[in-house]
Amino acid sequence: MQSIYTSYICTICKKEFVLLTEDVEQIKKGRYIACPYCNSKHIKKENVANSLKECMSERSYRRIKGALRQVRSD
Repeated sequence: MQSIYTSYICTICKKEFVLLTEDVEQIKKGRYIACPYCNSKHIKKENVANSLKECMSERSYRRIKGALRQVRSD
């Protein structure tokens, strides 16, 4: 069975984002994936998991004004 979620980390701004694996396979045909924060195409595949909690467990997140924001753990 194929995993549902794939997490990526941007090598420029060091932020992490999670995409659906199904959507990534459709997008990759003739295109590239870019960071949604800084629009850089220099990204690294971090983790593949079935649960969103597993993908998000390595980084720390904080709720700011109702939205989840990633807090840098540098």
